[in-house]
Amino acid sequence: MNKYSKISGKSLNKAKGDNGEIIAAGFLEKIGYKIIKTKFRKGCSEIDIIAESKSGVLNFIEVETRFESKLGKPYESADKKRLNRIINASNFFLMNYNIDREKRLINYGIISIEYIECNSIKLIFFENIFE
Repeated sequence: MNKYSKISGKSLNKAKGDNGEIIAAGFLEKIGYKIIKTKFRKGCSEIDIIAESKSGVLNFIEVETRFESKLGKPYESADKKRLNRIINASNFFLMNYNIDREKRLINYGIISIEYIECNSIKLIFFENIFE
């Protein structure tokens, strides 16, 4: 387990989803991102990971994890409604921390984690979903 791990007393699906977020945060750190905050909540909306890239871009990242391919690819579940919630929560974060959107480069991304046989995963990072 690593420093993001806090899985206890949760449903199996919630625990697996949390584990996906742990994997995603570890991946981001390995490629040079600094994790600013995880599980940032504003009402019923949550941003899974807020991280800063090496170049100083602030990233709001949704992590989608799937264990059964019959449900489709993980990134396919990030629909317009969910993305709008993330944007609203990110605006609240920026306001709360006095970050000027006009002076700071901001990206919205998705990390898609798909569990495959033999305990391996397929991770895809869509760094800027609005380009």
